[in-house]
Amino acid sequence: MKNFRILTFFSLLLFLSITLKAQTDSLNVKNLTRSEVLKLDYNQLLALPFEDLLFIANKLGVTIDELLNMSMTVGSKTSLTPRETPGIVSIITSDEIRTSGSRDLIDILQTVPGLNFGYDIDGVIGLISRGNWANEGKILVLLDGQETNEGMYTTSQFGNHFPVDQIERIEIIRGPGSSLYGGYAELGVINIITKSAYTIDGVEIYGTAGAFSDMLSRKSAGINIGKSVNDFAVDFKTFYGTGTRTNIEFTDFWDDTYSPKDNHFDYQTVNMNLGVSYKDLEARFIFDDFIPNATGYEEAERNRFHSLYGQIKYTIDISDKFKILPSVSYKNQIPFWFATDDWYYKKSYSKINGAIDLIYQPTEKFDIIGGVNHKYEYAEDLDSDPDVTFYNGKKEISYNTSSVYFQGTYKTKLVNIFLGARFDNHSEVGSNFSPRIGLTKVYSNFHYKLLYSNAFRTPSFENINLNQDIKSEKTNVLELELGYKLNDNMFITSNLFYIVINDPIVYRWDSESDEEFYENYDKTGTQGAEIQYIAKYTKWSLDLSYSYYSAKNLNMVIPYSVDVDNNILKGSPQNKLTLKGFYNITQNISIAPSFVYFGKRYGFIENNLEQTYTDPSLQINAFLLFKNLGFKNFDLGIGVYNILNNDFRYIQPYGDYDIAEAPYPAGAREFTIKLNYKF
Repeated sequence: MKNFRILTFFSLLLFLSITLKAQTDSLNVKNLTRSEVLKLDYNQLLALPFEDLLFIANKLGVTIDELLNMSMTVGSKTSLTPRETPGIVSIITSDEIRTSGSRDLIDILQTVPGLNFGYDIDGVIGLISRGNWANEGKILVLLDGQETNEGMYTTSQFGNHFPVDQIERIEIIRGPGSSLYGGYAELGVINIITKSAYTIDGVEIYGTAGAFSDMLSRKSAGINIGKSVNDFAVDFKTFYGTGTRTNIEFTDFWDDTYSPKDNHFDYQTVNMNLGVSYKDLEARFIFDDFIPNATGYEEAERNRFHSLYGQIKYTIDISDKFKILPSVSYKNQIPFWFATDDWYYKKSYSKINGAIDLIYQPTEKFDIIGGVNHKYEYAEDLDSDPDVTFYNGKKEISYNTSSVYFQGTYKTKLVNIFLGARFDNHSEVGSNFSPRIGLTKVYSNFHYKLLYSNAFRTPSFENINLNQDIKSEKTNVLELELGYKLNDNMFITSNLFYIVINDPIVYRWDSESDEEFYENYDKTGTQGAEIQYIAKYTKWSLDLSYSYYSAKNLNMVIPYSVDVDNNILKGSPQNKLTLKGFYNITQNISIAPSFVYFGKRYGFIENNLEQTYTDPSLQINAFLLFKNLGFKNFDLGIGVYNILNNDFRYIQPYGDYDIAEAPYPAGAREFTIKLNYKF
């Protein structure tokens, strides 16, 4: 009843906000100040005529490309340029995704400095951030503002999951976001923004087919529909994909072999995304069903991740300096859904979240953002066996979390100062406090960022269910970025980071009792550097980056450790070099190669269950794109992936020999064809 009253309060507030909202004036670009330009979102900018974009860009002394990237909100929740925002950020646009021929998010994120992937269990591929295993709740993944991390273990699943042809852009903060986003943003935030009604403006149909040398690899199709009429806009995107991840046989550490021809590596993805807006009222509803098959069973078994998301939010312009943004959201998931003779797991997770965010910008030099948030989380065990319960002896369990956050920004001639903090109180594990301070500034072609953050990771339902004494992780991160704009088209940046994770939550297995559990270790973490050079021209572009980390004197978690070298953590290369770009052969033909060099990766590689390493690996992809082929708005792309046909495998970044999983094969050389038509 208490949670019903809370939800009712937020819903009534939202209704009253809509009722009291006044009409907004039309946009006059001639009179816009710099602060007002930065408040415009990406879709508002795209909706402007080209001559207005050019006028604004010239007024601010930036290129149109820089102008479109100014609406960078993931690091601050207010619009700042990527060079100003208090976070180490990367932006990937839809044009880059289309030109590169990316098949999935792994293709995209693997070229981002500091990001890698490792194998979890049961067909799940998860993120590694700056050497740290980040799959369980350490990186927040947002899809159109919806938190997609599943609620039982807080994992995110990658590999042919989220449809990339729906994406307008991806904003990535490669550092803590807990002070703004809470307990899943301990090491970073990936904000996926799909195409809106304004950017689709019609109907877009796309499809992909792929093959290995001896079998089909993938087939998928989708449709994006979007239209805006006056103050009303609607977009609907749907996608279906199926295929097999690899054509390489997989032998586990118990000498059981699994063949791709027996469907052990098949997957299926269904995604539907509906957005409706009227003036400042927005609603978003997403259905997502991802089913990767799992090895380890006699027959190919489905590991299902079933999710529903919904959100209604509203923007109240009290004045041109003060905004209130109330919202109500709902999430329902059934993750790791197994129903087999060998293993049955079916638990549902639901969350109702009410929030009020505030933005106050009295001058161009000073702003304050803040908000309050309350979420109610509920889990239910759907196993028909009455003896299977949560630790409370019941089939149901629930938690409440109340939060408050704020961040203030003050801009001077010498420095932009960011001060912020978040306080969370969880009904089961207690409170967390996460302050942060940032100093940034752009001096003509040079910029710098000095950032210090406290972050946290709240234990999930299963963390607590398997250990009622578990407590939150606490993380301290220090980051320094130095950047220089060589000219209007060339940039170079370098980042230094120092990460300490205290009381990390680590999965364990007791082989004697045959029981799984979680426990807090002392600490882990990494330190290192990332260097990136970017050149963007109309004819060609180039993105060259190098990433390095070391865990020396920081990691004390044995399941993460490498026996032969305490500088390195399991699963992640200590050195990664990436080169990608495109070249426009003609106005309508482009080629986009990419090269990713992975240094040695350590872990349990062979079936003797002794730690060793894989040799360095070079992954080369190339994509040839024909635009307006035969008639306008019809694109054809031909791609070749893993050109060198390397046997690249994802290594499990955690565990000891009791629970070690053999490296998961990523797939041999693959050929794809991509079609896209917009009308």
